[in-house]
Amino acid sequence: MRRLTTTIALLGLSLFALLTPTAASAAGPVEVTSATLVARGVAVDVTLTVTCPVSANGGAEVSLRQRSGNIVAHGSGWAPLNCTGEPQAVTTRVLADAGGAVFHKGVALANGLIELCSEDACDGGPFNNTVRITR
Repeated sequence: MRRLTTTIALLGLSLFALLTPTAASAAGPVEVTSATLVARGVAVDVTLTVTCPVSANGGAEVSLRQRSGNIVAHGSGWAPLNCTGEPQAVTTRVLADAGGAVFHKGVALANGLIELCSEDACDGGPFNNTVRITR
């Protein structure tokens, strides 16, 4: 009986260790908090709110897509993340793709990927938000 109890306890601890998130995967949800037109729609400054653990660092890649008449304006940008353990605002400039449509005021889809690394490992995850672009 004692051996069975010990085995169950060890299995439980092993499962707990496997399911405990690493510092990098412990990033909270990403929220797109604002999107502001720059240079008459050639770019959009996209601000994200991210919470990630102290000692994790990495970056946020953001893609923006918006219907513009019969075509879709799109572009991407990147911003570094230096985690503080507190919610922090990170702004990235998303440039409209060359030869494509420019962005305008209105609704757009912002999606991307957060990648964080700690001393032990790297991890990340996607995010998808709808945002209203303003001037």
